[in-house]
Formats: sequence, C-alpha cells, structure tokens
Amino acid sequence: MEKKKDLRQSPLAKCIAVALLFLAGAGAVLGTFAVTFISCGYGAADHFQDDPIGKYAIQEAMSDALYYVRNSSGSGGHSVYYYQTALERAGGFSAVVYEGTSASGTPLGGWGEIPEKYRCRVEESIQTGGDEWYTVVGYIAQEIPSGSDFSIRYDLYYTLHGLSFSGTVALTASAYVLTLVALVFLCCAAGHKAGKEGISLNWQDRVPLDLYLSLATVLFCLAMVPFLSADSWMPVALRIATACMSAAGCAVVALAALMTLATRFKKGKWWRNTICWRLCRWCVRTWRRCWRAMMELVSILPMTWRVILSVIGILGVHSLMCFFILASDTGFFFFLLTAAMDCALVVGAAWLTVQLQRVRDMGAALAAGDLEAQLDTEKMYFDVKRHAEDLNAIGVGMNKAVEQRLKSERLKTELITNVSHDIKTPLTSIVNYVDLLKKEALSPAAEEYAAVLDRQAQRLKKLTEDLVEASKASTGNMTVNLEPIVVNEIIHQAIGDYDEKLAAGRLEVIVNTYEGNLMALADGRLLWRVLDNLLSNVCKYAMAGTRVYVDLSARDGKVFLSMKNISRDPLNVSADELMERFVRGDASRHTEGSGLGLNIARSLMDLMGGGFSLSVDGDLFKAELTLRA
Repeated sequence: MEKKKDLRQSPLAKCIAVALLFLAGAGAVLGTFAVTFISCGYGAADHFQDDPIGKYAIQEAMSDALYYVRNSSGSGGHSVYYYQTALERAGGFSAVVYEGTSASGTPLGGWGEIPEKYRCRVEESIQTGGDEWYTVVGYIAQEIPSGSDFSIRYDLYYTLHGLSFSGTVALTASAYVLTLVALVFLCCAAGHKAGKEGISLNWQDRVPLDLYLSLATVLFCLAMVPFLSADSWMPVALRIATACMSAAGCAVVALAALMTLATRFKKGKWWRNTICWRLCRWCVRTWRRCWRAMMELVSILPMTWRVILSVIGILGVHSLMCFFILASDTGFFFFLLTAAMDCALVVGAAWLTVQLQRVRDMGAALAAGDLEAQLDTEKMYFDVKRHAEDLNAIGVGMNKAVEQRLKSERLKTELITNVSHDIKTPLTSIVNYVDLLKKEALSPAAEEYAAVLDRQAQRLKKLTEDLVEASKASTGNMTVNLEPIVVNEIIHQAIGDYDEKLAAGRLEVIVNTYEGNLMALADGRLLWRVLDNLLSNVCKYAMAGTRVYVDLSARDGKVFLSMKNISRDPLNVSADELMERFVRGDASRHTEGSGLGLNIARSLMDLMGGGFSLSVDGDLFKAELTLRA
C-alpha cells in the first residue's frame, strides 16, 4: 500500500499556505477597515460632499485655497508654496475666494479654473483672525486626475457606498478563518522537510534564539518606521503605499519569528540554543574550574594551615562587620549580617562536632573488633570525609584479612585432618603386621629390627592421633560435656598412671592439693587429656633427679592448677612460641614428641571455658590451668 503523502513536508503546500496567509490576512485587514468605516458612517451619505470621506477633505482644500489667496496678496504670513503644493496634490479642485459673501463680496482671487462641468459645488464662510469674514466657493471637476487625493477619496466613497454591511462582515470573518487555518498549518509544518523524518533545523533555526528575536525586533521596528514617519501632508496614495509596505515587512518578520519558534519548541530544549544559556553555562563551568582549582590548592596545604587560614578569614570578616556597624549609618543592617554569620558558624561547628563524633565512634567500634561497622560519608566533606573513608577502608581491609586468615586456618585444619585420616589406614596395617612379625621365630638381628619398626610405628600412630585431636580442638569439632567434677581425684589418678615413667626419669612429684574435695565445672575426659599432655612433657623434658610441683588452689570463684618443673635443656623459646603447633623446647629434636601437646591442651581448656597459660623463668617451666568453680 502506497504511503500517504504528508502535506507538512510539501514545499508547494507551504508556498500555497504562505500566499493564502498573506492574501487572506490582507483581506481580513481591509475588511476590518471597511466594517469599521461603515459602522462609523463613512460612505453612507447620498452625495460625496456630504459624506465624511469627502466633506472634511473639501473643507481642508477650501481652507488651503483661502490662505493661498491671502498669502499671494501679502496679507498672511504662511508660505504660498506650502498651500500651493497641498492644492495641487488634491487634484480636480478649484475655488473662488470672496471678501464677505459671494453675492455682495469682492472677489479676491482663486485657485484653478472653474470647470464647465463639475461634480459638486460647495460654498463655505470662513472667519480668520479678528472680524474678517471670507466666502470660499469650491468646485470639484468632473474629470479628476488619477491618483490625486480626491480621486482616491471618490473611489473609497463609492466602494464603501456600494458595500453591504452584513456581506462585508461575512467576508471579513471568512478571511480571518482562512488566515488562522493557513497560520496553523504553517506552524504544524514548521521543521518538516521532504524526505526527512522528525524535525529538521534550517539556518535561521540554528541562530541563537535571543539573538534572533533581538534582530527580528530591530527589523520589525525598522519596518514600522516608514508608516510612523509618514506626514499627514503626504499624498494619500503615498501614505497608503507606505502603510502597505510597512505592514508587509512587519508580517514577514513576524511570520519568520513564529516559524522558527514553532520549530524550536517542537525540537525541544530550545533554551540551549541561546546566548544567555551559553553564557550562563560558561559562567558555571568557569566557576566550577575555579572552585576545583581553589580546592586543589587548599588540599595541598596541611590541615593545620587550612584551619589557621579559615579562622583568620572568619575573624577578618567579623572584624570588618564590626567596623561597619560602628562607622556606618546602616549599622543595624551590618549587625544583622554579623548575627547571621555567627549563627552560621555555630551551625557549622555543631555539624563538624557531630561528624567528628561519628568518626570517633567508628574508630571505637573498630578498636572493639566490630569490623562490619561502616560510616555514611555522603553528607561529609573535606578532611572529615577523607578520614571517615579511610576508616571504612580499614574496616573493610581488616575484615578481608580476618576472613582470609580464617579461610587459611580452615584449609590448614582440613588438610591436616584429611592427611591424618589417610595416614591412619596404612599405618594400622603396618602396626598389625609388625605385631604378627614379632610373634614369629626371628634371629636376634631381625628381632631388633622388628622392635625398631614397632617403636617408630607407635610413634607415628601417636603423632597422627595428636594431629587429628589438634584439628578437632582448634575447630571446636568436639563434644564437650561440662559437669561438676572432683579435681583432686583426677589429678591423683593422672599422676598414678605416670608413676613408672616418673620413676624411670628419677622425678619426684610433690602434690599440694586443696584440703577436701575441690569441685570445678569441666569435662573429665578433656581435662584428663590436658593433664596427660602436661605429665608427658614432664617425663620427656624435665631434668632427672629434680622435683615436680603440682599445686591446686581456689580463689575468686575459680580453681587454679599449676605444674612446675626444671627443664633438662636450656629453654631458648618463649612461652607464647611453646604453645604454637609443632614447636618444641628441644631445639635439637632428639627426643620423641610432635610439638602439639601444649597447643592441644590450650584448645581443650578453651573449649571448657577455662584458661591455659605458660611461663618460663630461666630453666623453670610452669603451666597453669584455670577452671570455673
């Protein structure tokens, strides 16, 4: 289906609309004048000389003839040339001037030749200065020169005299309707071009709007100048031509301005194509650049100097205001400005205090371990905002570091657990086969080899069990059953189990226990494991022939158990390092042990809600346990 042609894009339609606009507009203007003249009585009289169109013109011509005759005889002061020109411009008019009446008066002279045939004869008495009376008899010839004032007035009179008032009103209204239709069509067609979709701008639409309107106003005023400067003594034809030219020029300028306004409004964002908008945008951009440059300059200065300069500036302005208050007649006005500035300073100080308080609270939250705390810096400015952003970044960084460390610890623990479980299966087979091998009849050398295999397999088994237990204790993956237990009994049982090993190491245990049964909240199985690790360390590392002191006491609602012994080897490791995994007091590592015993003991005490601490004083090694009573 063929696409219907859009008349808004047709140049021919636009040209027809422009022609119709001007023709209908001219008809509407002429019709308005005709209706107005007819309403005011112009063209209604039966004779030209009785109608206002001819009556006033004839009276003016007769007055000019009188003054022309008087000036010609030297009795007047007006220029003869002026009245002669006016009478020549009237065309077809002649007159005879009498002193007194036409019947008894003396003819003084006249203008033109009295025609044999004339359209009308008018007689009028005119009084000049003083008591002088004159009679002027005027004639309008049958043949009036074309283009003269009376010729135009005669044409206008007969035209209006022959018009019907109702018909003229109807034609005028129709002309206005056609003018409005053409104008609406041109406004709708503005910006539309053949072969292009949407609104297209031409050269005049790209001119800045305020500049265009200024130029259009100047052209409109220039077009009005000939009409406004037309002299009443100019010929009527020339005045009519001047008025038409001025009206046409004004109409062209107004139509062009209206078309470009319609195009710009339909295109949208018309204000951007103005000099005022560009100037304002340039001023805003320049201000922003200057402000950024000033802020960069201020940011270079240390914060102390910025505060000092700000205080100096505020005090300087305040001092200047005080001077104006004292020295000026309008001191009350400057007092109000000073009060407003002081109020602004108080508000600014309060705002700064609130921001600093929030920053301080943020620092306190980070110090307390709340790594999730964050500050809203949207309404903060300058150094306070930067400091708050730094604190936010510290919190995020610490949170990431903690998460990374926890992840690393978890992976390490999982690795240890998985490897330990994987080792236990082949290790169990080795232990079982070593037991079977020991039951066989072996040579002395083979028995010695089997004994070594059995000892090392048991050592490896113990290490694997310690690894698994350390992993479970550190991750809390153990069942804890807290209940009141008698600490005295479990201590004596543990020492009793190690009697043989202690005797082999020539170690004497001195137990100073609490009189009676001392109860504590703990898991007996886990506490036994802690004491087992401590006594095992004593047997491995205590100096032979020394004493081991085990003290039990209670104070402040807690139960304290300490174990002291003298180290066989120099202790060149701190107490904190001794509680880390795989750290042993024996740097040469010639003794058996995994280095996990103390670490496991601390983890187990943490699970029970107790405490575990070590202290080293020379060769004195002391371990202290804390339990809830």
